[in-house]
Amino acid sequence: MPQHPIVFLPGFMCDGRLFQAQKASLSRNGYLCLDGDITRSASIESIAHDVIMDAPEKFALVGLSMGGIVALEIVRQAPDRVTHLALLNTTAYADKVQEQRKSQICKVAEGKLSLVMQEELKPNYLAKCNRTSERLNLLADMGLKLGEKVFAQQSIALMNRCSAHDILANISCPTIVMTGRDDIVCTPEIHVELANAIPDAALSIIANCGHLSTMEQPQIVTNALLALLKQIAPTAQSTSTGPTRLRLVKG
Repeated sequence: MPQHPIVFLPGFMCDGRLFQAQKASLSRNGYLCLDGDITRSASIESIAHDVIMDAPEKFALVGLSMGGIVALEIVRQAPDRVTHLALLNTTAYADKVQEQRKSQICKVAEGKLSLVMQEELKPNYLAKCNRTSERLNLLADMGLKLGEKVFAQQSIALMNRCSAHDILANISCPTIVMTGRDDIVCTPEIHVELANAIPDAALSIIANCGHLSTMEQPQIVTNALLALLKQIAPTAQSTSTGPTRLRLVKG
């Protein structure tokens, strides 16, 4: 039986390298792995539309941080096309740091992209135990290659986004919500609430892990995705009243 393709949606100022470990393993297991482009528009709605237009007819979605926000909007716009959903280190809330984003947009427009990445973004992304030079250099390279225009577009999209809480109860595909126990950007509490709002969603909170779980604990995330993709979506007639399956995973 052929596998549905998997569309990966990276976080803010990141690219497909954020998922390199997962894509390598899933490809070996017969899955077609595709990178969704979240760099062409300046609203979450338009970015989601861009991804949908590029995507196959049916696909699994893996979104981290901003990618998870876009993934929820894709589910809003095209729920019947999404076979499986992985929401990593993300949130369903509207933006809460608009003034900070406005300040960062101004600094980047003045040519300070590298400084903003170095001083305001990268320190929040990784758990202290995972702040290796290799990971930090990769983060810097992804951000600088995307550049000032993408920084502004993505910041505006995040700043003006709406809450996605109204669609969570209607998500019917197999879903996992994952985060790091040390994620200070999108906290574990946000993910507990998110998972509890989605029928039958599984929740994993990973030890020794911050905001970039795919880089910090790649094997744990890969194993969770493989398990998710083996699940079969419920039929339209089936219902579930069971609680969210909370799994605390040690890194």
